[in-house]
Amino acid sequence: MQPSALDFRSLEVFAAVCRLRNMTLAARQLKMTQPAVSQTIKRLEGITGVVLIDRSQRPLTVTTAGLFLAQAASQTLNDMRQIPIALRHIDRGLELRLRIGLVDSLSDPFVPELVNQLHASIHYLSVINGVASLVRAGLLDRTLDLIVTNDPMDDADGIVRHPILVENYVVVVPRTGAKLPLTDLTALGRKLPLIRWHPRSRTGSDIERQLRRMGVNIERRFEFDSSAAILSMVSSGLGWTIVPPLSIFESRMLLRNVRILPFPGARFVRQINLFARAGELEATASRIADMSRQILRERYLPELVKMGGWLEGHIVVSKQQTAEAH
Repeated sequence: MQPSALDFRSLEVFAAVCRLRNMTLAARQLKMTQPAVSQTIKRLEGITGVVLIDRSQRPLTVTTAGLFLAQAASQTLNDMRQIPIALRHIDRGLELRLRIGLVDSLSDPFVPELVNQLHASIHYLSVINGVASLVRAGLLDRTLDLIVTNDPMDDADGIVRHPILVENYVVVVPRTGAKLPLTDLTALGRKLPLIRWHPRSRTGSDIERQLRRMGVNIERRFEFDSSAAILSMVSSGLGWTIVPPLSIFESRMLLRNVRILPFPGARFVRQINLFARAGELEATASRIADMSRQILRERYLPELVKMGGWLEGHIVVSKQQTAEAH
């Protein structure tokens, strides 16, 4: 069978028959005669060499081969209908497709704000949230076009970095009357369990490395892969944790039950960058980096500073506009 033998109209007719399970109804919807619809199905069966419709049953039954063709036809028809729209977008100088991956501490209101600013200039926009390893893999295997992440991507070649934000890690403890050793993490770990990030996350592995550098050894008891679960545990008085401030943002309703404290000892920070492949979507990546900085500066920073006035200066949105390639 030659693929070219499967024309648009024949696939459209077949898809309608499969959807309605009736050739007469399909003919009426497509403004054709019923014999013309029947002939189209017979021609498709002759081209493919298989039976697509079981005519012995009522309503008509689609064979397994027919179901496969119907699914493929539906996708093909949808793609073909999008072509004129896409061409008009290209002619107007708009991006045809953009797939963005975001580290999971950026979702609401970051995603709605970003989409609101982008939707008029991009034909197809896809945004996913996930752990740093997921969005990293997406950029490297080309299923994502750009990513905003705390993975430094130091070992990846042909990548352009746009600095977005630097934030100091903080300690979060239950707001209880018990006297806790707030500046000694080892002693704090003896009083209450440390609610850890799962080690598969970039945040979790960074925290574990920092604790080893400090010589802090705390028994492993609880590990979670989401900031909401971690902060809920702390809010319930079941332990304490170490988090970047952005991770607190979405769980700020729990703040009445916790205290946010500076991380003791040496400066311990998390950097958020936007990464894109060198030579691809350069103007778009730069524009989205600027949008990201603006959203963080205007929507996140004021709320975070309300959580603790001392946080001002501990969360810095980058002013750097020049991308760095590595």
